Amino acid sequence: MIQIQSKDVQMNSEAFNTEDARAALDGIADMRRELALKATDCPFWRHGVFAAITAVLVLASGLELLPQAVLSIAGLAGVAWVAADDRRRYGMFINGYRKGRTLPITIALLAAMLGAVAFEYNARSTGLSLTVKLGIAAIAFLVALEASYAWNRAYRRELLESAG
Repeated sequence: MIQIQSKDVQMNSEAFNTEDARAALDGIADMRRELALKATDCPFWRHGVFAAITAVLVLASGLELLPQAVLSIAGLAGVAWVAADDRRRYGMFINGYRKGRTLPITIALLAAMLGAVAFEYNARSTGLSLTVKLGIAAIAFLVALEASYAWNRAYRRELLESAG
């Protein structure tokens, strides 16, 4: 966790000068840089878990009701686990739906996954084999994996730029 130390300072013209102000601003910039590096330090397995959860949710739409329900619940449980693990491990969970440089990546991923769900639905309604459905889910996994890396890079750049 990032810890901030503060001093009790009375706000008057004698106690607060431009050097103190510059030091305070530099401290904020340093803290933002530290946050940027910490918030975006995701190991491969974390990106893989995100991609696997996404692929499971896509695959679920291509299956009959009972396996669809089981996989959907498993996918949602995976999301809850990742959020809890991020909070425990990093002290924060950053929602992917946010403004800034990451938004186009999020929208592109959402569009791609909606397309994959449509293919899964078509595969189910036309009676295609489980192999086809697993192939669609595998492609969704790869797209989500790359999107996770791209999102992470964009978020890091955004945070580092705002840190100055």
